[in-house]
Amino acid sequence: MWGVKSKIYCLFTVFLVAANGQMKFAFPLSKDSFRQIQRALISVPKGRKTELSDIRINFYSTNEIDSKLYKIGKISSLLSDPVFDLQKRTMVYIHGLVHYCVSYPMAYVEKASDSSVARVVKAYLAHGGFNILVLDWANLAFGDYISALLNVKPVGNEAGKGLLKLLKQGLNIEGLHIVGHSMGAHVGAVIARYLKIRGYTIPRLTGLDAAHPGFYPPILTAPINPKDADFVDIIHTDGGWFGAPDRTGHVDFWPNDGTAKQPGCLPFTLPLTVENFCSHWRSWLYWAESVEGGEFVARKCDNYDDFLRGKCSGNGYMGLAATPNMRGNYYLRTATREPFALGEKGAL
Repeated sequence: MWGVKSKIYCLFTVFLVAANGQMKFAFPLSKDSFRQIQRALISVPKGRKTELSDIRINFYSTNEIDSKLYKIGKISSLLSDPVFDLQKRTMVYIHGLVHYCVSYPMAYVEKASDSSVARVVKAYLAHGGFNILVLDWANLAFGDYISALLNVKPVGNEAGKGLLKLLKQGLNIEGLHIVGHSMGAHVGAVIARYLKIRGYTIPRLTGLDAAHPGFYPPILTAPINPKDADFVDIIHTDGGWFGAPDRTGHVDFWPNDGTAKQPGCLPFTLPLTVENFCSHWRSWLYWAESVEGGEFVARKCDNYDDFLRGKCSGNGYMGLAATPNMRGNYYLRTATREPFALGEKGAL
C-alpha cells in the first residue's frame, strides 16, 4: 500500500503534467532556473539539520542582509535584545520553499536582493515602526515540494510554541502581524491556530498567493482561512496553479484577476523555472511595494468581468493599508513593472 508521501507525489505529478499541457516552452533557461531545478535534488542546506530544533528566527534591524539569529528553542532571549522594542508592532514573515530565503543564496539565487525575504525586509525597514522577524524554516523547506508540504504542520506548531513564549514574556499580541508567502501562508495559519487554542488570537494574518497543491483540497493540513485570525487578507497572483484557486480569507484581492500571467511575466515558460514562478512571486513584490507606500486601490466586485465593465462599487486598498472591516473579493489592475501600483487608475 502506498504511503502518504507516495500518494502526494502522484497528485503533484498530475498537477505538473496538467500545468505543462497548458504551456509552450520558452528558451533559453536562465542560470537561476538551472539552479532552481538543481535545488530540488538537494535535501537540506549546508550546515543545517532536518530537525525542528534547527528552525530559526532572524531579527532584522539595520539592513535586509544582516540579522541576529535565534534558535526557536531559545527564542526567549529575543526580548532581551536592546534593539527589540516592545512598544513597536511586530511583523513575522514566513518564506515558502527555501529559494525565498536569503540565508541560502546558492539554492538558486545569486543575489540576496532577488529573494522575497530581502525585498520584504527592506520595505519594512524603510517603513519603520516594526520589529522585523523572519521565520527561517529553510532546513525543512529545502529540496522537493512534497517534503516541505509534509513539514508545514510540525513547523507551524513548533514556531507557535516559540511565539507563545514571547507572548507570555510580554510581547504585545495586539501589534502582532504574520505574513506568509506560498506555503509560508499555511505555516502562518498553523501558528495562528496553535496560539488561538491557548488564548491568543492573532489580530492579522496575511497570505501572499497561498500555496495551492496539497491544500486545495487539503491533504494533511487545513489551508489558511478566516477562522485563523481576527483579520485574514489574501493576495492572489497565480490562482489555480501555484496559488490558491478560491477565496480563502475575510478579504481576497485579485490583481489582474489574480491569475497567471501577471503583467510583465513571460507568456510561455518551462514548468518549475524561475520564469514560471513570476506570477506566483508577484504577490510579495506587490506586498513590499504597499509597505513602502504604494497605493494599490482595488474595487469590491463579484468577479473580474464585472470589474472590467465597471459594475462594481466600494473601494479599498490592497496590501498593508487594507483595513480589518473589509470583506469579500476586490479586483484591481497593476503596471507591468515596478512601481506596480496604479493608484486610482488601477481600480478603473
